[in-house]
Amino acid sequence: MFLQPDPMQEYFLSEMLSHRNQLAQLCGFPTYAHRALKSSTAETPQMVSEFLEQLSVELKPRAEIDFQSMQRLKAAENPDSKELAAWDVPYLTHKVKKAWLHLGSGAEFAPFLSLGACMEGLDKLLHSLYDIRLVNAEIKPGETWSPEVYKLDVVHGGEGLLGHIYCDFYERTNKPNQDCHFTIRGGKQLADGTYQNPIVVLMLSLPTPRWSSPSLLSPSMVDNLFHEMGHAVHSMLARTKYQHVTGTRCATDFAEVPSVLMEYFAADPRVIRSFAKHYQTQEPIPDAMLARLCASKNVFAASEMQLQVFYSALDQKYHGQHPLTNTTDILKSVQSKHYGLPYVENTAWQLRFSHLVGYGAKYYSYLLSRAIASWIWQQYFEENPFCGDAGERFRRECLAHGGGLPPRQLVAAALGKQVSPQELALALVRDLETRHSLVDRVVNACQP
Repeated sequence: MFLQPDPMQEYFLSEMLSHRNQLAQLCGFPTYAHRALKSSTAETPQMVSEFLEQLSVELKPRAEIDFQSMQRLKAAENPDSKELAAWDVPYLTHKVKKAWLHLGSGAEFAPFLSLGACMEGLDKLLHSLYDIRLVNAEIKPGETWSPEVYKLDVVHGGEGLLGHIYCDFYERTNKPNQDCHFTIRGGKQLADGTYQNPIVVLMLSLPTPRWSSPSLLSPSMVDNLFHEMGHAVHSMLARTKYQHVTGTRCATDFAEVPSVLMEYFAADPRVIRSFAKHYQTQEPIPDAMLARLCASKNVFAASEMQLQVFYSALDQKYHGQHPLTNTTDILKSVQSKHYGLPYVENTAWQLRFSHLVGYGAKYYSYLLSRAIASWIWQQYFEENPFCGDAGERFRRECLAHGGGLPPRQLVAAALGKQVSPQELALALVRDLETRHSLVDRVVNACQP
């Protein structure tokens, strides 16, 4: 029912896409995608298309292996079952994690991932990389919107106070259920030569502490914490002349690079081992459990990435050349080219694809940011995730500039070369191969 065709929703989507195209042409652009990508890292729809095409070609045989594994699992469970469908994927992914990695709900990890331990780990990591400390600060009466909010001063070893982070981490009634970072005050140069320090908020929806235990996080919650802290660090370390280009106020396809990069730290066993300890006994997380945790994040990674390519290509098609045919017909065509599972007749899930509203022509940013972040990880931090020289270089080349320089220039400075869309796609494939090898090693170790 939720995904069935709806003439009214089809009308609204078509009208939105049509009016965006008209707006772009009034502004002198051939399509809305050209307008949306101006001043981005990709710069043009052509680069996005080349990136997605290369990635689609590389992913097709790898995703097919994932789908074949799922099909075998489905057939083993029910010999009379039909071909694999989109709704099978979440169920079979969970089943694989349980069968191959001996994972249940993931609750076994939570006692080793208390919020306090994770924050200590972040403080240790950020001190190693950037020489900054996260220091609990006193809150004045009336300063925060909830007594559960606490404040961190971000202090650099040589530069002193860099800014403030308000941490609104716990779920509560009437609080928006979303994980995000937002700016209260941007950093900028003041007329007297001093610097206006940034103030930001990190908002999560973590379980509240109980009298018997602290807030215990799932692995996905830890990923989100590190991701949003990546945005906050970007805001803290940027030193720009104007506040409208400070920190995360940059191109969408570059703003996610520092946050996605932090996810690589959150998935690295050396980093997790530095802070994951049982909240009662203080025992470190066992090596076998740690290996299963890291592997669980990468099960069927190729097919999941292929799905993101499909979403990105569909978004580009909708915001490309007009007039468009029926949006469902476009969906069928793009899905048959870029995704390994068939379109389900009598559905129109694009009418519920909310990213088309807020991220029009920019959904590719998730993949491009991950490609850039994976390359930076491989070049800077893969050998040693606590390397201060690498962290300082990354700050100098990327984080310090916010949106004050063209993002393509920042990426070239960080990687030491101008990169092509094909090279960025291959960087993601290299990362995918590394993750696949990790899963294979851990699965083999888990077998009796």
